Amino acid sequence: MKEPFDISSKVVVCTGIASGIGKAITDTFLANGVHGFVGVDIDETLDNVYKKELSNYSRSFYTLCGDVSDEKNVKKYLDLTLSKFGRIDVMINNAAYAQAIEIHNTPEEVWDKTFNVNVKSLYINAKHLIPHMKTNGGGLIINTGSISSHVGMPTQGAYAASKGALAQLTRQMAIEYAGDNIRVVAVCPGTVDTPLVHESAKQSGDYDSYMKKLYDGHPIGRIAKPEEIAKLFLYLSSDDASFITGANIMIDGGFTAQ
Repeated sequence: MKEPFDISSKVVVCTGIASGIGKAITDTFLANGVHGFVGVDIDETLDNVYKKELSNYSRSFYTLCGDVSDEKNVKKYLDLTLSKFGRIDVMINNAAYAQAIEIHNTPEEVWDKTFNVNVKSLYINAKHLIPHMKTNGGGLIINTGSISSHVGMPTQGAYAASKGALAQLTRQMAIEYAGDNIRVVAVCPGTVDTPLVHESAKQSGDYDSYMKKLYDGHPIGRIAKPEEIAKLFLYLSSDDASFITGANIMIDGGFTAQ
């Protein structure tokens, strides 16, 4: 009998793995015996970030540095996975770009980059991944959404709009490909305790006040640990979650229930 949340037979691709949620997903999946894992990030220090893991999991873990909104890089990481493992069971679209700016002050290049990374990359990925999954008899796509996919928040203009598009694209793809045994879901976290959050708190000029506001915004009284979010990805990637598709799953300490 398989253990709950068993991923020992799964081949997984995950983008945005250098830090935060992506780093926690990578660490969690490797620790839980994933059959194959290819991680992608634009961070050029990626191999240094995972120096130990690349050595310890040399037959199951590979990394690739590249911009996920560039089609040639999407081809590279999908081709790398297929060359090493022969298939892709789970695709996690986790890479994201964000700038906290009011809509009317958002430079056009920031707006375009936000949508290119957060939305267009999902289309490019699907363009090359879906035919493989159809041929392979199915698969799973998990998109990392946000509470900003569903509620309005100050200075979240381009980011919120892009994550709202991601939420609807998740539903659309789930319906489009259900007959091909391809499931598509979105994980929508609240605020997560990452280096980026702490850096934003420092830049605000009042670290304690900034962090208190984040904690108070979540009815549960705190923000999430990256590992808590990663465990939801682990569950969804296992066969235990085989009836879940088309859902935008909130993991936000009650934020959107208010």
